[in-house]
Amino acid sequence: MKITEVKTYSTSYPVKEPFSNGMRTTRERAFGIVEIITDAGISGWGEGASLPARRAIDNNVVGKNPFDYELIWSALNYAGVDGAGIAAIDIALWDIMGKALKQPLYALLGGAVRQNVQAYATGLFRRNVPDHTVALVNEAKSYADAGFKAMKMKVGFGPDYDIKNVAAVRRAIGDDILFAVDANCAYDCGSAIAVGKEMAKSNLLWFEEPIAPDDVEGYLEVKRALNIRISGAEQLRNRWAFRRMIQERAMDIIQPDVCVCGGITEYRKIHAMASANHVRVIPHMFGTAIRLAASMHLLATLPDQPRAHEPFPTLLEYDMSENALRTELALNPIVHKHGVVAVPQGPGLGIDINREVLQKYTVG
Repeated sequence: MKITEVKTYSTSYPVKEPFSNGMRTTRERAFGIVEIITDAGISGWGEGASLPARRAIDNNVVGKNPFDYELIWSALNYAGVDGAGIAAIDIALWDIMGKALKQPLYALLGGAVRQNVQAYATGLFRRNVPDHTVALVNEAKSYADAGFKAMKMKVGFGPDYDIKNVAAVRRAIGDDILFAVDANCAYDCGSAIAVGKEMAKSNLLWFEEPIAPDDVEGYLEVKRALNIRISGAEQLRNRWAFRRMIQERAMDIIQPDVCVCGGITEYRKIHAMASANHVRVIPHMFGTAIRLAASMHLLATLPDQPRAHEPFPTLLEYDMSENALRTELALNPIVHKHGVVAVPQGPGLGIDINREVLQKYTVG
């Protein structure tokens, strides 16, 4: 089997109601999508936070056997393509391999530990509303009513906003629902510690990305100071970027994003490094239906660590924000039922792409 063509799509979905995290306001959702076509009539789909240059694709992907995924990964890396661009190619190669072997992707990764994954609702952004507290409380209650047993709220807007609203949401949802917060790197170390000590009173599952993504010393300081699990690393783009963060155990939980860190091939190396250093892995997911499917297969194979009677939950980040490229791109969309998501069972990623939706949101 040979790769005959690689098509790239720069996509953008304009959101109807902008929303903000601690660093930026989102007015559009932009993603890079790749379609790899082979001479066997099998095509694969991938997604990346960026797209590799056409020259890198033509020199290192076209004409190759898709089963040579390690060789292709190394060639693209040597050509200077970063992990977010390699990811799109790599995920599409794994999709092709699964389809060629008529196996779901999780089977190629060693088999499924679970067929259903508990999801946590990611939402609770700051929006342009008269009363942020009322809006956040109502949104959080809607997730609980939908059956979610876990959710995550955006913080990083300063102590007054964060402490007040985290406490209000916790009171609204009660103590039985897992509740995490995410600052999206909006704080310096001292501020993260000061705000974190107050938010910790609201029984938080984890405090995500309190400071800059590569500040290993800062994460160690925050982790020592706070009685909350510290998580992050969704922005790191290959195993070398993760190495110190994992080896020094600067985070309790690392959250590699398969479409940023370098694809499935690189994610497996990062997970192996984390496992060897007793660092928990919970993948980040904030993309299209392709990223959601790839993340589901990785979560299906993620073993409980440790294998306890009541293990720490293996959680899927289930993006509840507006994004048609997540909800409409797949002809067979991946949806939660009472906060639980079934692992796709079809070959490869297990989804089929709606080309009309793809074309509708392709730009440039």
